[in-house]
Amino acid sequence: MFEILRNMLRRKVRTSLTIFGIVVGIFAVTVMGSMTEYFNVLIGNARAAAGESIIVTPKGGVRSTLSEADQGRVERVAGVKEVVPEVTTFLDSLGAVNFGPPDQVMGIPPEGALVLFTNGDLAQGRWIQRGDTYQAVIGYNIAKKRKLGLGGTLTWREKDFQIIGVLKETQTAPDGWVVMPMEIVQKTIKRPNLITQMNVMPENAGEANALVARIKDAVENVKVQTLDEQLDAIEQGLAVFNAILLSSAVLAAIIGGLAVVNTMIMSVSERTPEVGLKKAIGASDGNIIREFLLEAAMIGLLGGMIGFLLGWGMAGLLNLSAAQALGGTEIFKVTPRLAAVAIGFAVALGVVAGLLPAWNAARLDPVVALREEA
Repeated sequence: MFEILRNMLRRKVRTSLTIFGIVVGIFAVTVMGSMTEYFNVLIGNARAAAGESIIVTPKGGVRSTLSEADQGRVERVAGVKEVVPEVTTFLDSLGAVNFGPPDQVMGIPPEGALVLFTNGDLAQGRWIQRGDTYQAVIGYNIAKKRKLGLGGTLTWREKDFQIIGVLKETQTAPDGWVVMPMEIVQKTIKRPNLITQMNVMPENAGEANALVARIKDAVENVKVQTLDEQLDAIEQGLAVFNAILLSSAVLAAIIGGLAVVNTMIMSVSERTPEVGLKKAIGASDGNIIREFLLEAAMIGLLGGMIGFLLGWGMAGLLNLSAAQALGGTEIFKVTPRLAAVAIGFAVALGVVAGLLPAWNAARLDPVVALREEA
């Protein structure tokens, strides 16, 4: 290890510039990767919290709706335990800034609250109950963003709603929900009898997929999915977004790797007599290859660690700058997985970049190399 560091310090400026090339690439990977991790955490938390319910939505798109007749047909399907209709609409105008799921008003029958949720989901207060009118339960981010708590007032569409409950933080969609009595939501948006989706609870969770098929057969013009299937579709869309987001950052890192190739080639050229001497006194090709690869890996490791730390700091600054608009929500999440990927990629990049120079060094003829010194 001492010899590797000594070799790197022989040309301080060149080594520093090479490390800087890696730093820039890994900095970009960390910042862009922290945004993709935000969406990955959302999906992961949603999947972990996904219950046994089946989601029934209109088949015709966003302008299509469900009816009470559709609800009755679903309730009569064998294997259905309970159906909770729902009206969902946006809390804010579509021009509002959001990263991830938009803040939503979720109207459900009061008796359905403890079917879809539990009292353990509440940080404070209680769920809506029969007889409630202009009362609401709000998600963690809504409470934080609007500085609301129990007894506070949320104004939506010129109506004031009293806060009777606050949800625990989930780091997923419910953090941006406002749960209200369904009839009040329908009345406020002037769409009586509107149903945007139904949450179907199966009698046997193990037969959810079979129940999905039976509902499709029994009810026309509806789309039926389990929560996991919905999340799979979202995850596939995010995979494309993540690939586009990370591609430019990875390209920057690869360009940094080219600087490692140049540095290692120059190092081999300058140390040809030294390599010849080592081979003359018994060093094997493997010893020579290992020495140069370790040096390239060390350059990658240093560049990766510095780039990751700088990227972590930038992600923190970006979160602070967005805190006011997003209610303190972290849209750049630096996770242990991201740290391992960023630094591991830097080391791997250094090793790959050092392969050809290391191989060329190992193939040097000791006699020719020693003659070059003379």
